[in-house]
Amino acid sequence: QSLTEVKAGTECTIKWMFGAQVMELMNQYDIKEGSTISVFGQGWNSTIIGRDDVRLAIGSEIAARIKVKAGWSFIRRDKLIQIL
Repeated sequence: QSLTEVKAGTECTIKWMFGAQVMELMNQYDIKEGSTISVFGQGWNSTIIGRDDVRLAIGSEIAARIKVKAGWSFIRRDKLIQIL
Protein backbone atom coordinates (compact mmCIF):
# COMPACT_ATOMS: atom_id res chain seq x y z
CA GLN A 1 0.00 0.00 0.00
CA SER A 2 1.03 3.60 -0.46
CA LEU A 3 2.46 5.58 2.45
CA THR A 4 -0.45 8.01 2.02
CA GLU A 5 -2.85 5.20 3.05
CA VAL A 6 -1.13 4.32 6.33
CA LYS A 7 -2.77 5.63 9.49
CA ALA A 8 -0.87 7.73 11.98
CA GLY A 9 0.55 5.63 14.78
CA THR A 10 1.65 2.79 12.52
CA GLU A 11 5.13 1.40 12.05
CA CYS A 12 5.87 0.08 8.57
CA THR A 13 8.63 -1.20 6.31
CA ILE A 14 9.47 0.49 3.02
CA LYS A 15 9.05 -2.00 0.18
CA TRP A 16 10.03 0.31 -2.67
CA MET A 17 10.25 3.94 -3.71
CA PHE A 18 9.71 5.40 -7.17
CA GLY A 19 11.46 8.45 -8.58
CA ALA A 20 14.88 10.03 -8.32
CA GLN A 21 13.58 12.90 -6.16
CA VAL A 22 12.10 10.47 -3.63
CA MET A 23 15.21 8.30 -3.49
CA GLU A 24 17.50 11.31 -3.09
CA LEU A 25 15.43 12.82 -0.28
CA MET A 26 15.16 9.59 1.67
CA ASN A 27 18.81 8.63 1.19
CA GLN A 28 19.86 11.93 2.77
CA TYR A 29 18.36 10.62 6.00
CA ASP A 30 19.54 7.00 5.60
CA ILE A 31 16.00 5.82 4.82
CA LYS A 32 15.96 3.21 2.07
CA GLU A 33 14.07 0.16 0.89
CA GLY A 34 13.84 -2.25 3.81
CA SER A 35 13.97 0.53 6.43
CA THR A 36 11.39 0.58 9.19
CA ILE A 37 9.68 3.94 9.68
CA SER A 38 6.95 5.29 11.93
CA VAL A 39 4.04 7.35 10.62
CA PHE A 40 3.38 10.16 13.09
CA GLY A 41 0.74 12.06 11.19
CA GLN A 42 -1.35 12.28 8.05
CA GLY A 43 -2.43 15.75 6.98
CA TRP A 44 -4.39 17.13 4.11
CA ASN A 45 -1.34 17.27 1.83
CA SER A 46 1.53 15.87 3.88
CA THR A 47 2.71 12.90 5.90
CA ILE A 48 5.01 13.06 8.93
CA ILE A 49 7.34 10.09 9.23
CA GLY A 50 10.28 9.25 11.44
CA ARG A 51 13.13 6.85 11.95
CA ASP A 52 15.48 6.91 14.93
CA ASP A 53 16.04 10.62 15.66
CA VAL A 54 14.87 11.86 12.22
CA ARG A 55 11.41 13.36 11.59
CA LEU A 56 10.31 14.36 8.09
CA ALA A 57 7.21 16.08 6.77
CA ILE A 58 6.84 14.98 3.16
CA GLY A 59 4.28 16.06 0.59
CA SER A 60 1.51 13.73 -0.51
CA GLU A 61 2.97 13.52 -4.02
CA ILE A 62 6.19 12.06 -2.65
CA ALA A 63 4.42 9.85 -0.07
CA ALA A 64 2.29 8.36 -2.86
CA ARG A 65 5.48 7.09 -4.54
CA ILE A 66 6.55 5.16 -1.45
CA LYS A 67 5.06 1.69 -1.05
CA VAL A 68 5.12 0.11 2.38
CA LYS A 69 4.13 -2.96 4.33
CA ALA A 70 2.20 -1.77 7.37
CA GLY A 71 3.10 -3.36 10.67
CA TRP A 72 1.92 -2.78 14.19
CA SER A 73 0.48 0.34 15.76
CA PHE A 74 2.65 2.12 18.31
CA ILE A 75 -0.25 4.16 19.73
CA ARG A 76 -2.58 2.49 22.20
CA ARG A 77 -5.95 3.68 20.99
CA ASP A 78 -7.59 2.96 24.35
CA LYS A 79 -5.30 5.51 25.99
CA LEU A 80 -5.98 8.38 23.57
CA ILE A 81 -7.75 11.38 25.05
CA GLN A 82 -9.81 13.64 22.84
CA ILE A 83 -9.12 17.28 23.56
CA LEU A 84 -11.98 19.59 22.70
